[in-house]
Amino acid sequence: MRSHADILTAMQESFGEARRLGLMYQATEDVAFDGRHVTVAGRSLVHMGSCSYLGLELDERLVSGAVDAVRRYGSQFSASRVFLSSPLYAELEDLLGQVFEAPVLVAPTTSLAHVAAFPVLIAEDAAVILDQQAHSSIQHAANHLRVRGTCVEVVRHNRLDLLEERIVALRQRHREVWYLADGVYSIFGDHAPFEGLRRLLDRHEQLRLYVDDAHGLSWSGAGGRGLAAAHLGGHPRVVIATSLAKAFGATGGVLVLPDDVTRQRVRMVGSAMVFSGPIPPATLGAAVASAKLHLGAELPVLQAELRALIDHCNAALLARGLPLVFPLTLPVRFVATGTPGAAHHLTRRLLEEGFFPNVAVFPAVPMKHAGVRFTVTRHHTRADLERFADAIARHLPEALAAGDTSLEAVLANFEEVPGALPALRPRTPVRPAVVAARPASGLTLQHTTTIEALPRADWDAWLGDRGSFTWEGLRALEALFRDQRDPANHWRFHYYVVQDATGQPVLATFFTEALWKDDMIAPEGVSRAIEARRREEPGFLVSRTLAMGSQLTEGNHLWLDPAGPWEGALALVLEAVEAERARCQATSVVLRDLPRTEGGLSRALREHGYVRFPMPESWVLPLPEGGDAAWLASLGPKSRRAVRREVLDREAAFGVRVFSSGAGARPDAALAGRWRWLYEQVKGRSLLVNTFDLPTETFETLLAFPGWEVLSLTLDPAAGGPPDGQPVAVIASHVGPTQYAPMVIGMDYAYVATHGLYRQALLQCLRRARVHGKARVCLGIGAPQVKERFGAHHEPRDVWLRASDDHQHEVLGNLMLQQALPGAPDALTGSRHHAEEDVLPFA
Repeated sequence: MRSHADILTAMQESFGEARRLGLMYQATEDVAFDGRHVTVAGRSLVHMGSCSYLGLELDERLVSGAVDAVRRYGSQFSASRVFLSSPLYAELEDLLGQVFEAPVLVAPTTSLAHVAAFPVLIAEDAAVILDQQAHSSIQHAANHLRVRGTCVEVVRHNRLDLLEERIVALRQRHREVWYLADGVYSIFGDHAPFEGLRRLLDRHEQLRLYVDDAHGLSWSGAGGRGLAAAHLGGHPRVVIATSLAKAFGATGGVLVLPDDVTRQRVRMVGSAMVFSGPIPPATLGAAVASAKLHLGAELPVLQAELRALIDHCNAALLARGLPLVFPLTLPVRFVATGTPGAAHHLTRRLLEEGFFPNVAVFPAVPMKHAGVRFTVTRHHTRADLERFADAIARHLPEALAAGDTSLEAVLANFEEVPGALPALRPRTPVRPAVVAARPASGLTLQHTTTIEALPRADWDAWLGDRGSFTWEGLRALEALFRDQRDPANHWRFHYYVVQDATGQPVLATFFTEALWKDDMIAPEGVSRAIEARRREEPGFLVSRTLAMGSQLTEGNHLWLDPAGPWEGALALVLEAVEAERARCQATSVVLRDLPRTEGGLSRALREHGYVRFPMPESWVLPLPEGGDAAWLASLGPKSRRAVRREVLDREAAFGVRVFSSGAGARPDAALAGRWRWLYEQVKGRSLLVNTFDLPTETFETLLAFPGWEVLSLTLDPAAGGPPDGQPVAVIASHVGPTQYAPMVIGMDYAYVATHGLYRQALLQCLRRARVHGKARVCLGIGAPQVKERFGAHHEPRDVWLRASDDHQHEVLGNLMLQQALPGAPDALTGSRHHAEEDVLPFA
């Protein structure tokens, strides 16, 4: 991902697909609400998505409280609380203080409570650790801290061991370390490890906790104070935020603070407390009535009724062998499907059966953790829950098959989630009743780990004209990367070919298994900051990745026969790739350089759980027949003048020597060392695509194989070049059937600005392409202004990502947010070099 905007686009595409299927952004058509049903598209459905767990929104006492408040104070009390408050505020805060047995502050919403509290409670020199699955409202409120330069990190969900490691590291530099988490997590239906957090508080005096218990209030704890307050309430270093808009039956947010001094400070200077609008009288009246109910004798009875329904629901799901992620007595429930396609299919079938649950797909859940999220409320009957469990059991096998997954794969997807799916893990094999079976397709998959196992003519017919990954080109890459001792450059190759029932090829592609820097295509400023940290932690944001293509190839690596059964072939390959990912324990599968198109392929990849992000612009220079005259004629007047003045008029000062496998010449040790030095000059300056350094012997190895050549450029000493005649630039290029592709470049930056060295390197690539009779030059990524002036155009392409563990991407996203916010530290500014210096060492 290149920017935060890319994340928003991916989110829109994911939710847009669910909307297209009628699973999200629906509106009820009820003229009256009974709590149990909703009318959607003319059908009455059992509502399985309400967060009013105790059903208090229809309680006559709350309704009367709202009506009475409106009659006494009107539809609104429109004045800032800084100057004047409705008397209902004081009454409500007094009652809630009794519920929590602590000072409380009421805010218009829980999100605004976070915004008010964070800048006041958390000092600028503090460090903040966000749980990976902390609610979006917490993560967005943390932006206020990032803006002022507060250190904000992300830790894996509920991993107290990793949390303690970061506390120990951060307390050396920060007076306080805050951990921000949820009490009850609103998607999967698990909760914070409260007892472990209390032990951490005992061990680390600098630790402070801020817990959002919006989904824990009312239905749990004495007086309905919630899970977090029941376990952590009263601790002087714990702040709890919660919501009146869930089981409480009203609207608003609440801060539970350790003392009156802190409460008064947040009340007076918290921005959202000063400048946000007041809560309407009707809501305050309902909240006052609910608070009185919470302090009465009836609440424990209501809580017990709900717990009994939750336990009955859990038992019904588990009895049918269904993948209930956390079988806990919590009202939020989640049945896993793994892929979005399976989640979409199952949710649609449940709608047809008369239920309205919530489909859960990225970014609400990690990429491979899709499923159906639903809630249990006191409005439900046991018969509702039995029928709902029956419907899931009936449709899950079909949904898993539709999503090209299985229950075994679902279990594997959730391996990294602490405590997930405990009821199913001991069962080997998984119950046949819920295992998806792939229908017979007649397709066969060939998987090999060397290009030499595939016919050269076939491979080159499929993919040979797309980049540097011809049959011979890949043989060279295998020789270069297959047996490297350095783990960063040790690659394992995987080739996949699918044939139909008649033996006709339908799909061909290849993948490499290798270590990747997770910030490979992140903004340059982010990579700059990450590289600074890697000097102390070399493995920071480095992951094993299974990627289509390789880090040294460019172009569309996926060949499909559009007239054949390509969708089934793609599903077959993605299934095999996922199995390989699990074997090598890669954290992500990446499909690179796919053309930016809408339609069948994009939809199929989304259904398999892949998320799209744009690739950096890649440039292609078409070569018209007719030499320089035709080339110049194809340029605009301004570019034509610049090319003549800045490139062609300087060409005579440069010399070019061509090395290739066919010529027999080989660089001696001194020349090879110079080439390596030139490459390192470019690599050390470029973070547009951030990769590991190539192996030392890269140029020599490539020259040992057909189809590769190296251009070594010198600059006449009389024109200001090196007195010893040393090369000033080197380019390793691949010569394909129709294309010439410079792949590795090195330059002496002493001659870039003064002599237009990079432009001369591009010119010589153009000339060599003409010598070979090629139709185009694949110029790769970077230096857009120079390439555009040469007449090149860029081709929009995308990378499709499916991560088995989203933590690395959450950490990277956190750093990208820091860069995107105003006031970001200088290390994250992402400033760019002059266009000619903005060059990659490889395409």
